[in-house]
Amino acid sequence: MFSMFKNVPKIVWLIALGHLAADLSPGALYVALPFLKAKFALSYAEVTAIVLTQNIASSVSQPLFGYLSDQKHRPWLMPLGCIVTGVFMAASLLVPSFYMVMICTAVSGLGNSAFHPEAAKTVNFMGGKEKGKAVSLFSLGGYVGVALGSMLLAMLLVDGETPLILLYTIPSLLIGAALLHERKNIPHQAVKTSGSLGTLKECINWPLLALLGMILTRATVTSGISTFVPLYYVSHLGGSSIYASSLLTVYLAAGAVGTMFGGILSDKYGSKQVMLYSILPIAFLMYAFLTAAGMWVFVILIFASILLSATATSSLLLTQKMMPKNVAMASGFTLGFSVGLGTMGVLALGWVADHFGILFVFDILVVLPILGFVLTLFIKEPGRLTKEKYVPKPLSHNRN
Repeated sequence: MFSMFKNVPKIVWLIALGHLAADLSPGALYVALPFLKAKFALSYAEVTAIVLTQNIASSVSQPLFGYLSDQKHRPWLMPLGCIVTGVFMAASLLVPSFYMVMICTAVSGLGNSAFHPEAAKTVNFMGGKEKGKAVSLFSLGGYVGVALGSMLLAMLLVDGETPLILLYTIPSLLIGAALLHERKNIPHQAVKTSGSLGTLKECINWPLLALLGMILTRATVTSGISTFVPLYYVSHLGGSSIYASSLLTVYLAAGAVGTMFGGILSDKYGSKQVMLYSILPIAFLMYAFLTAAGMWVFVILIFASILLSATATSSLLLTQKMMPKNVAMASGFTLGFSVGLGTMGVLALGWVADHFGILFVFDILVVLPILGFVLTLFIKEPGRLTKEKYVPKPLSHNRN
């Protein structure tokens, strides 16, 4: 499976491992919540505050780190972010008060936020003519990190609060040290004009806003499925929590396939085409979900996850194309800010579920991909337009 990435530079592999280490913490947080709730006798509102703090710190601040990265090549942000997010995630489990938990969670989120824009910008540059393949590998690293983070912390918390929790920091420290050692060997693009608020203003147009809107709808659907599918089976139907968790596991695991192929197909057919053919079928899958039974439920969630992940990788590539002088900030908007807004979208879906019932949430999850498809129609892919309009000049036969 990984043979398709054999031509990817070794530095990109290392950065992908850094992405894995940085994203251990978002996955581990959900395993940590029951432990923290019992340790400090927290209310559900306080538990929610921990999640919200982590989401705000790790997502809303990403465009700011992207702006700093566009101003100047700052490879040290990658090892720093990788180490900080892991160390402070472990610290949040060992500190003696709830307020210290909040501080550690916020700092861990900021470390995660600092890593992503610089890393995504570097991977974009080093991908050369196969940027999609490089970005797919980078995205896959993060995807695996989220999955492994929950498993790793679950094993370390089996006996409660013990020094074993410190083992959680080992991946972040080792990979962070490797990135720190290689930081001077990481090439970067020399540009005549560094990214600034002025160059950002040049990029803002209706196609870009349409793309960011599509990312928001996709992020809401992605988080909505992972949040409300287990609730639908356990709380609404009174089904088995084991069955619901198995659905969620399959859904999350299948996304790795879409993550890998989304960028590769974007290299061949263009990001917009991949997005158009990926986002609309999700509406039909979600429409069929409530009437499905048996293995068809798993099949529907597998295909929905693959298509959503393919759209995510393609949208990252396209945002970087549409903001060529602000690649890091584009990555911050795509990987952080819009996804953070998607989390807010899930909160809105929760309000809908409370007032109109959980079935109405799935009606909205049918409509949102259609909205995403319509928004994608208004997107213009710069690279494709340039390629179509380019006409080579005839060779000169003048002999002097």
